Amino acid sequence: MADTHSFSNMAASGVHTKALGLARSYLGENSKILIAGSGEGGFEYQLLKNGTNAGAISALDIDPSQYKIPEINCQYCDLNGRIPFDDASFDICFSIEVIEHLNNPQNIINEVHRILKPSGMLILSTPNVHSIAQKLRFLFSDEFQWFRDKDHERIGHIHPIFDWLLKRMIQDKFELLEFDAPTFQLRLLTKAPGIPMPRRST
Repeated sequence: MADTHSFSNMAASGVHTKALGLARSYLGENSKILIAGSGEGGFEYQLLKNGTNAGAISALDIDPSQYKIPEINCQYCDLNGRIPFDDASFDICFSIEVIEHLNNPQNIINEVHRILKPSGMLILSTPNVHSIAQKLRFLFSDEFQWFRDKDHERIGHIHPIFDWLLKRMIQDKFELLEFDAPTFQLRLLTKAPGIPMPRRST
């Protein structure tokens, strides 16, 4: 297995840990897992380290050449388009700090909804533009951190994902269960209504 120190484009500090903790109650022994937007495979590394079978994980990325987990095959996929799997193929999908990079963020919501089973779960994260720090920054500069011109050029961020926007995007597709942290937003979305809401982080 690749060493964790070899990953150069890891998500914001704490995102992987929070995502794994949030998913633990919903991951079963036979769960089929999709990683939509794998990067170098840092999140898959964490899954494997926590005992997930590599055969249960499918990985997608627009640049599979950067992928560093030899136990898992990472397929090419532009997440602005069709995800190359059949309907109702997966129990859970993780998309960690990906949606803000897409020209068509609605598409990933639609496609993940299609490939998840009826009781499936989507866990996604995106930079938090609702924090006090972000609001103050916007008030004085008309810019959100991580969405400035230099951020777009350096890391490819396109769309800040506001709460109201996400709620519109998932309408009639997912129930939103929320889990927030100071610098990023972690979202648990379920196709099955009535699942208890996890506690917010403190």
